[in-house]
Amino acid sequence: MPASPPRCRRRSAPRPTPTPCGHASSRLTSPRSSTRRLRQDPRRSSSFASLKPMPSLKMASWETGAKSYMIAARAMAIIWVDTPDYWRWIVREDSRFSTCAELLAVCWLDISGCMPCRMLSGDTRYAAYLVFKMADDCFGLDSPLQEASVSVGEGGTSTAHWIRLQSYHVGDEENGVTEEGAPPRLPHERPDGWMEVELGDWYNHGGDDDLVVRASVKEARFGGNWKKGLIVQGLEIRPKN
Repeated sequence: MPASPPRCRRRSAPRPTPTPCGHASSRLTSPRSSTRRLRQDPRRSSSFASLKPMPSLKMASWETGAKSYMIAARAMAIIWVDTPDYWRWIVREDSRFSTCAELLAVCWLDISGCMPCRMLSGDTRYAAYLVFKMADDCFGLDSPLQEASVSVGEGGTSTAHWIRLQSYHVGDEENGVTEEGAPPRLPHERPDGWMEVELGDWYNHGGDDDLVVRASVKEARFGGNWKKGLIVQGLEIRPKN
């Protein structure tokens, strides 16, 4: 077992505020004020006119022609991703992108990605999936549970549920229950050898004009639980079967 990192202290580990569709900013805030600021941040408008170009891979369904996208980890908002003690960028030959983000040690997890709805096919139900792997020395990602959510537009429709990124045993469905009594969603292996977990789904109407869909996974409570070994390739958005 790897040595445990030093104890996480609330005052010494404030959380930075994420930008709309990119890396977390260097401005640090307390957990409570960060949540308020995210809700009030005018940059999180439904308009995507100011969103910067993002590394992504476009795909299409052979059956329906519906568009799919994989958003690279570089284009996602990952808390503390530019702090070398917490995360690092690595090269993997099995990744679709040049680099992936590897978690070294953090006591707070907050990852999100977004995309303009008009880039997707209209009148189609989509789902967002976090695509990742676990390092051999991973720990701390099984508890507490993470909260996954998908929202469309400013104050628009949203869905949320519990997930467990690191199951006790691969394929074991008995990985605890949520406060509501339902089991959390668990990751599954993809044909390409990576893991994925669904963060939520939504119905994309006729392009939905200027709306932006945002998918995220984060810890709902600041518990000071250290974790390590999550390797993020990106966020895949594709039609839900």
